[in-house]
Amino acid sequence: MTSLLRKISEESGVPLSTLKLNARILRELNMISYGSAEERRLAEVKPLGSLVLRLLDGKREEGYGSMPGY
Repeated sequence: MTSLLRKISEESGVPLSTLKLNARILRELNMISYGSAEERRLAEVKPLGSLVLRLLDGKREEGYGSMPGY
């Protein structure tokens, strides 16, 4: 997961520590899953995370949100 977050950090300018914190929070909320240094697994969006993404995507299509692109 760290290598993926590092790449996102480099491309977006968001600090790696912020991305790691948010990834941990999303995992604790059962929205994503990923392995550890000892147990390597692909990162995946869990069903609850998919639901949230669909809801956010619907709001974007309707023009809701306070941030551009959301």
